Amino acid sequence: MKKRIMALLMAAVMVTGLITGCSKKEDVNSFDGKNIRVVIGSTSTSGDSYLIAETVSRHLAKALNATAKVDAVGAVEAVDAIKNAKPDGQTIMIFHDMTYLGVSFGAYGEEYSLENMTVGPRVAQNPGAAWAAGVNAPYESLQEIPEYLKANPDAICRMACESGGVSHVAFVVFYEWVLENYGQDVADRIVVVVGGSTADKCQLLWDGNCDVIFADYTSLYDYTQTDDQKIAMKFMGLLDNIEGVNIPSYADLGITMNGEEFRFSKDFLVYLPKDIPQEYVDELDKAMETVSNDETFQSDLEAMSYRTAYLKSEDAKTFIYDKRDGLQSLIDAAPSLDDLIQ
Repeated sequence: MKKRIMALLMAAVMVTGLITGCSKKEDVNSFDGKNIRVVIGSTSTSGDSYLIAETVSRHLAKALNATAKVDAVGAVEAVDAIKNAKPDGQTIMIFHDMTYLGVSFGAYGEEYSLENMTVGPRVAQNPGAAWAAGVNAPYESLQEIPEYLKANPDAICRMACESGGVSHVAFVVFYEWVLENYGQDVADRIVVVVGGSTADKCQLLWDGNCDVIFADYTSLYDYTQTDDQKIAMKFMGLLDNIEGVNIPSYADLGITMNGEEFRFSKDFLVYLPKDIPQEYVDELDKAMETVSNDETFQSDLEAMSYRTAYLKSEDAKTFIYDKRDGLQSLIDAAPSLDDLIQ
């Protein structure tokens, strides 16, 4: 009898140990204790790419019990890092639409297409991609630029944007709208100045080497509030509306794409190496959903005029593939920036 009781007790202990062990294993995710390198497709630490990636990484690291550091390496370097990284969760990318636009516009090769990486969750949106001009520019909005050029036949407008990025899309939509509504003569006097980071484009404006620049609303806001005429700016239009901000968007200004209303918010997603195990993706989804429901995270983004926009990886993949494919006809018909550069 005693032997039987002892056997039952030993069996109970073993079962309890197995249950406890399984529970502990489930509690530890694949990122636990790791140092995660978060690459972004920008070299600036003042624009939306860095600000969103840093905010997401800070909150996400806590949820994963990991350490995360943002590495601002630039667009080609970021997608190359993901393409060549080991699928061990120690290198991820958080970046916006230039991830696929760079390929669509031919700024970098097909080997960096979405099909050659794993799409993770969508983590945030920025509706505040903006055009701005010097405070003394002779126009108050994008809508007034072609009117000004029409009234001043010798004038030109030099717009600084980045090849293969969101600003490239924004410029093409604006250029095609001007061409359709004001004709070739006016459109020909809207020319491109290729700029890189926000700091580079600001310097182009301050040095008198361009008239209008494309950057993030948050990163340019302080320049619209200063009295220093050397650096003061004014906003000319946004790609989408920011709640509580009284600056017109393309839709408000009547700037359309193929006659239809155009809105564009930058979508920030996590991207991972192509062959990363599904369990990493699932754990990232779970952690990001928790982060997105955190009021502190929400308020951190809102303070910079960004917004939470969580989509689990499966839905985020469908979304970003559809967004890419929906812009392809515009990109195929767009003039080359090389032909518009002055």
